[in-house]
Amino acid sequence: MKAAKKSDSCSASITIGATEDVDSLIASLETEDVMVVKNIDDINIQIKSENLSDLRARLNTALRSLQAASEALIEVDRSE
Repeated sequence: MKAAKKSDSCSASITIGATEDVDSLIASLETEDVMVVKNIDDINIQIKSENLSDLRARLNTALRSLQAASEALIEVDRSE
């Protein structure tokens, strides 16, 4: 396998098991430049970029959005 260069096009995917809050997690990515595929058992988030540095930044942003949404949902459940 050839080593990736910083200037190579690249992609990453995140798969999350479906829960009752899956629609809220998907909504948290609405403003991100990602493609979300909702399946019966999980969601798949696909991130593409023209270079490795940009992919890392996009992946980091998507993960932070998911984390913030998850923490907000936990707090809502805790207050009920």
